[in-house]
Amino acid sequence: MFDGVYFEFPKIASFVFIFLACDALCKLRERGLYFPHLGRFGSVALKPSRWLWFLKWAAIVFLIAALMSPVKEKVYAPQSAPGHAVALVVDASESMRNGGFVTADKTQSRFDAVQQILSDFIEKRGSDALGLVVFGTHVFVASPLTTEHDLLAAVLQRLYVGIAGKYTALYEAIAKGVALLHDSDARSKILIVLSDGRNTPGAPVGPDVASALAEKEGVKVYAVLIGDALQQQVSELESLAKRSGGALYRARDADALANVYAQIDALEPTPQRRPALRVREYYYIYPLFIGFLFLMLYVYWRNRRAL
Repeated sequence: MFDGVYFEFPKIASFVFIFLACDALCKLRERGLYFPHLGRFGSVALKPSRWLWFLKWAAIVFLIAALMSPVKEKVYAPQSAPGHAVALVVDASESMRNGGFVTADKTQSRFDAVQQILSDFIEKRGSDALGLVVFGTHVFVASPLTTEHDLLAAVLQRLYVGIAGKYTALYEAIAKGVALLHDSDARSKILIVLSDGRNTPGAPVGPDVASALAEKEGVKVYAVLIGDALQQQVSELESLAKRSGGALYRARDADALANVYAQIDALEPTPQRRPALRVREYYYIYPLFIGFLFLMLYVYWRNRRAL
């Protein structure tokens, strides 16, 4: 019951020193009467009582504790407004090793730039559930849907060019991203696919299959092409994206790519998390009651001894 209880005004505990000083310096004055031969009454004089001393200081301590206001704070985290489910589909094929994509550092690879831009995008997505699909020759889910964005960013940073092979199974990766979103109950499902190459000839999944899957699952596809893509590739992805309600973007360099993700972020704003509700439960009534009880017992016992 009292786990997590703390004092709202702990400095009031210093009042005990005032009582100690008063006890030492301010002696209780009682009515004095003159009795000749006072020694004869010595046998009936009141002796110091440990019981009275205990009652007095117990009353003081508990009343000071009540003034310190013991309180327990309970935090109720309201359910966040349902966000988006977002599948980030990233090309890690051999061509992503090429440099010249970052204006300030021509030696930096396309994939390194993409990792940084995606990390910034992930950080902004609030209550969204994000998943990560990586593709090359093969396709695999690097992270299922999660709201632990720090963990997802860490997984992203551990990826490298060629981790899934050197070719580009683009439409198979889109199909895998759609499958990743299948079981989500988010209010909207979004897939953002980034690639710099054309789909591997003879790949088992083509644009028609990927488009049909996205349409069936209600997944909005945003396609992002970097580098010099073939016109056929551009047309296929543009058609797929538009059929799903999304759009196609092209980026010639890292700055343009960062702007693309900023546009997508603005188009699909994530709901803000509502602040947690903090409720304070006060317990001062307990030490207050006990303190008054000790005080009443002290007054009663002292008056009884004086009779």
